[in-house]
Amino acid sequence: MASETDSPAEGVLLGEEATPVDLTDQAEATDEIFAQVSQVQTVINHIHGNIDGASFGISGSRPKSRRTSGPVSQYEMAEARTCYVRHDIYKAAAEQLESGNMVALIGNAGTGRRTAALNLLHDFVGGRREVVVELSPAYTLEKLAAREYRKAHGYLLCDWPKDDVDGSVADFHVREIRRRVRDAGAYLVVTGTATSLPEGDQIPWLPPPACDVLKAYRVASEVADEAATQITTDHAMTDVVTLARELASGVPLDKALGRLESAGRRDVVAWFDGPRTRGELFEMAAMAFTAGLSESGFESLLALLESIAGIGMENADAISADDPMPSRRLLRVAEGSLFSLSPGRRLEFKVEGHRTHVMRELYQRHGMRLWDPVTEWLHECANLRDPSVQAEIARGVAVLASVADYSYVESTFLTPWARGTGVMRRQATAAMAISWLCLDETTRPEVLRTVSLWTRASAARPKFTATLAWSGELGIRFPLEATRMLWLQIRNSEKPVRHAEIALARLFAALTEATGNALPMLDRLAHQISNDRRIGRAVDPQIRAILGVLSARPDGVRTPTVTAHLRSRPESAAPLAKLWSAVLVKRPHRKDALAALYDAVCAFDERDDDDRDRVRALFAALVETLPAKERPLLAHDLRRYAISRNTDENRLELLLSLLRIFLSPAALSFNTTGKRP
Repeated sequence: MASETDSPAEGVLLGEEATPVDLTDQAEATDEIFAQVSQVQTVINHIHGNIDGASFGISGSRPKSRRTSGPVSQYEMAEARTCYVRHDIYKAAAEQLESGNMVALIGNAGTGRRTAALNLLHDFVGGRREVVVELSPAYTLEKLAAREYRKAHGYLLCDWPKDDVDGSVADFHVREIRRRVRDAGAYLVVTGTATSLPEGDQIPWLPPPACDVLKAYRVASEVADEAATQITTDHAMTDVVTLARELASGVPLDKALGRLESAGRRDVVAWFDGPRTRGELFEMAAMAFTAGLSESGFESLLALLESIAGIGMENADAISADDPMPSRRLLRVAEGSLFSLSPGRRLEFKVEGHRTHVMRELYQRHGMRLWDPVTEWLHECANLRDPSVQAEIARGVAVLASVADYSYVESTFLTPWARGTGVMRRQATAAMAISWLCLDETTRPEVLRTVSLWTRASAARPKFTATLAWSGELGIRFPLEATRMLWLQIRNSEKPVRHAEIALARLFAALTEATGNALPMLDRLAHQISNDRRIGRAVDPQIRAILGVLSARPDGVRTPTVTAHLRSRPESAAPLAKLWSAVLVKRPHRKDALAALYDAVCAFDERDDDDRDRVRALFAALVETLPAKERPLLAHDLRRYAISRNTDENRLELLLSLLRIFLSPAALSFNTTGKRP
């Protein structure tokens, strides 16, 4: 098992006594760390791709949409309204919203607050497209009071953390928010466990009775009554709705309840209620943080934890060759165990949801005698030279945050790792944990604020950790905040910030791969670069960053991200053309810009009519954005570049036809091969 004092890789000086090397200036090491973080993103994308059958092992996390700000899709609005039960608490919230134009639903995660909020807003503003807008939880009271609200629009602010501001200042901001919302004829619904809004605007939220939900899905009354007796407070509203849909589709009651029970904690509680040795408890703790690793890898980490906890050291002198040695591997997965061994010999929980329940029991039942060694062990694991270990430790920390106080996890693990010394392995682990934490609706707003603080820190390491985090799930959830934060780092830094440039390119790739829509990011970048008045070398950092976006490719993928994005969002041709124009007119960067343009165009299939239309639209947009005097010069350079790449005849014909578009906008009446449509 590698440690911080092992031989350094790639010539980087390591060790706590040595002056740490800042990897933000080392290209290969920085790329490697970003690649490690993106591996976690690949896993999260896979989970979302199998969303209907997924169990994350993190409380409250089964979102349909990846983006957590911006217009709410018609699909999500329709899903929220399906068989929705308007119980007495909902009706009280509706009355409050009608009289005051704003209401806060205060309750626990998993109780259906978001679904209720969407129904409330639909009831008041109707089902018109993009009339309901979700606001970022990064909004403060002051920012909410300063923003403009559009007429007859609904605004949703989910899981909004309470602002730590003086009471009189808060009252002033709340009055201004209320005035602006009312004057606009708009409506604002807030959800959270606590809020800065006055008590008069708050509705203590509880979900509708489970039996009513089951009957709304036309489950027979006698079946609904029996099923409702099996539903506990451990089950989220999503569990109840899933059960209702299964029963309504004809799944037998015992089978549907069996699936429901798998999300419960009965087996886990039974295990903890039995007499347990220290060795068993520390083995369970190790599993809670490393489930999914290979059996041998788990055993190595468990041995490290047992060494830190002092297990087996008291009677070391009494051990002899004749002492019996139990078959620990077989006992670990024996009947009645919570563990199983996959065909690839990876240790897993028999039920994924058990991981959360195990973590809850460990946290609630045991104190410092268990958690002090576990905490020390986690710090060592976060620093190991093993991306798979770091990824699972990060996931485990996210699960811990779902059952403990987020501030404990942030102060004990996330921020210390973000500020850690030595090679930036701890920083990578912290960024991976941030991505996992974004799956939990209760911790997502807290995570956003934490990473925003790291971005504004004066120290280099928290800033670097923030760039890693913005390039992953956090950036997918909050693309505008991520783009703004990364752009500010690039624009305002006194020296080149290569890691922020890499993060921006990786964010574009992550958004395109996960959602097929990076338009908000592209629009923001096009606006920023168009309004930047810097000249000469002063604008080089921004130009390099834009070039990185245009040249981006996901790890292991040959097709440029630009090509993939244009295929999923043809309307992105306009902002992409603005970005390309900004780079193409800069002489020192023209060759790289031409290379990115050439690669993007050649990745399209010239035999596909849709692809030909996309290329034509991109070059048409370039005609509109490029200065007229630049077109023939760039056409000449693009032709020379294409010839230098040994372009085959068909590709060259395509490019030459596009050159005619460059030279004469009138040629836009032709298709991309120079023939009339």
